[in-house]
Amino acid sequence: MQKLTDRFIGGVIAGLGANIAKMGIEHTAKALGLTKETGTSKAAGFFLTSRKINTSKGKVIGFIGDNTIALFLGVFASYLLTFTGRDKSLLKGLIIGNMSWNVFYGIISQFGATKVKTNDPNTHLISFISHSVFGITKAYLLTKIVDQGLYEPNFNSLGDPKENNGST
Repeated sequence: MQKLTDRFIGGVIAGLGANIAKMGIEHTAKALGLTKETGTSKAAGFFLTSRKINTSKGKVIGFIGDNTIALFLGVFASYLLTFTGRDKSLLKGLIIGNMSWNVFYGIISQFGATKVKTNDPNTHLISFISHSVFGITKAYLLTKIVDQGLYEPNFNSLGDPKENNGST
């Protein structure tokens, strides 16, 4: 299989692919009564009133919003691997997944960015697990579909770490 030679497109594909796993966990947990919300409902809440989130159009808007965030995080992860290298990529993916959960579901949500709020510990735990899987899956996909030569750290723009910059 020929690998992608574009970091950005690779990040988009990896982010969307990983979001399938995340959404699968969340929607299964909701169907089993283990959680009260999903990433798609949370994303719909960024745009709509609480009353409109669970309508047909609200679900479409939530799906688009959640996937847009996922592709952004995929591109972010792709560029992170460009600067840091592909070693320990699954750990890096896990950390990005956990950071995104913390930022989007913790901090930004508490500032009122979404109308969907819950105090249910199970919902938060399922969301944390789904974001962990999202991060790991995203990193795994990046290492499988993108030409790994793109993830060799290139310090030209950051300065050579071996270069003596006059400091002692």
